[in-house]
Amino acid sequence: MKFLYIKKAAVIFTAACMAASFSISVYAEETTDESDENTFTDEVLTYKKVDGGVYITDCDDNVSSVNISKEVDGYAVIGVETNAFAECEKLKEVILPDSVKYMGESVFTGCTGLKKVKIPDGITEIPKQTFALCVELEEIEIPQSVTTIGEYAFSYCNDLSWFDIPETITDISDYAFAYSIMGETLELPEGLESLGSLSFYYSQGLKTVTLPLTLNSVGSLAFLGCADLTEYKVADGNTTYTAENGILYTADMTNLVSYPAGKTDEVFNLPETVQYISDGAFFANTYVSEINLTDSLISLGTAAFSNCTSLKYMEIPAGVTELPDSLFCDCTSLREVVIPDTVTTIGPYAFLECTLLTNVTISDNVTEIGDHAFGFTDDDEGNFHKIDGFTIKANFDSQAKKYAKENKISIEYLDGNKDMPYIIALIGVGAVAAAVIVVLIILRMKKRKKEKDYYS
Repeated sequence: MKFLYIKKAAVIFTAACMAASFSISVYAEETTDESDENTFTDEVLTYKKVDGGVYITDCDDNVSSVNISKEVDGYAVIGVETNAFAECEKLKEVILPDSVKYMGESVFTGCTGLKKVKIPDGITEIPKQTFALCVELEEIEIPQSVTTIGEYAFSYCNDLSWFDIPETITDISDYAFAYSIMGETLELPEGLESLGSLSFYYSQGLKTVTLPLTLNSVGSLAFLGCADLTEYKVADGNTTYTAENGILYTADMTNLVSYPAGKTDEVFNLPETVQYISDGAFFANTYVSEINLTDSLISLGTAAFSNCTSLKYMEIPAGVTELPDSLFCDCTSLREVVIPDTVTTIGPYAFLECTLLTNVTISDNVTEIGDHAFGFTDDDEGNFHKIDGFTIKANFDSQAKKYAKENKISIEYLDGNKDMPYIIALIGVGAVAAAVIVVLIILRMKKRKKEKDYYS
């Protein structure tokens, strides 16, 4: 599978799905030389001397609870290094003292038994991957000093239905809650200004999301793959976003940002004001079978309708000039699409896995067609296979003909096969040549007969 076209919610996105691969990195444990005068241990934790005190660098794998003092051997405990408690699977509770002013990345990554953590006052960020893969987490004490939730900070957590995002948070980073199970209702706090790309990527359980008045930036595909999501709400007074019938738009209603994947309406009529549909806007909504676009529309985002498995028909408006990457990828019920003459570019994988689409008509104005745009499926290993019976309808002198020939796809010429006169001429020349050869053979045989009669 290629993340480029967001295959069945793989992960990614180029945005286009669109993009780098999604992964959780667990940093290699640092080795400690016991003879190093700058490191020491109390048999539970390992410390490293730094200016102003010590950092915690490691923890005994068998410990289940740690209540850390502000000082150890006369040194102030002022920091926790990257990966310090990572993969301590028996660890259930950690209380960090307020003397700690620094936390590295992945401090508790993979602590699968961890239930309770106290973050010290003065910390301003929950760093990258702090609680990734903490599947038993059930209580976190977060001080008012924290304003940022870092990338993947709460990713792959089995149950965060109890977790309320603190009101002090102003920034939620990319993938912050990816692949975690959330509560049914998510009310983002007033004061939040920025929501990162894919921040709730494939978060399960979410049904309603409320955006606060203060939010002015929603990153690309923030709620991609949230299959249970049915409704967006936006606080009154927000000047950047609005919601109508549970669908998220920019405040001026010119851009459809996100159509909930769990919204069960079968028919959707695009408002006349909308000119743009964002990347992955309808991604994986399996209910909508009919989407009626308007002449106001001028731009479609990458993978805008990807994985809409009930979508059957689409007429692209004349204002659109490009069908971007993965636009209808995995729309397995799509039977007909009308592409206007205004379209000049069709991106890679635009109609990949559209297994019921038996033909498509492409105008001469299309000058670029990307890899495996039409007529192909793929498998889990990323191998592509042609769809039997798929036909491209186009004129003879067209980019569509070139695509069809290169991919050995059937083509029906709308202006007739201009090769035919040449083929007929070649057949005629061949027939004449054959006739001449036959005559020469007959003449040769007659000559031989005469010579035989003369000498007999």
